[in-house]
Amino acid sequence: MLQIQTSINDVIMPIFIFPHEERKTYIVSIPDMNFSLEYSQDLTEAEQAEEIVLHLFNVMDEAACEAVARDITRATSTK
Repeated sequence: MLQIQTSINDVIMPIFIFPHEERKTYIVSIPDMNFSLEYSQDLTEAEQAEEIVLHLFNVMDEAACEAVARDITRATSTK
């Protein structure tokens, strides 16, 4: 499991990323926001970011979504 931090509305929050090898997915959790998401490891970085933004858009503004998506995809692309 990977653990990273991101800033959401000037608050530092942990993000947990679990690469589920059997299902070939990433499971992403932001506990402080009661948010989780599962998406395919086969997606390109751009597709991963888009998927993350689509799901986060319900809970935060677009700029924050894009920053969080960038942090997550950066972490998973170096895995």
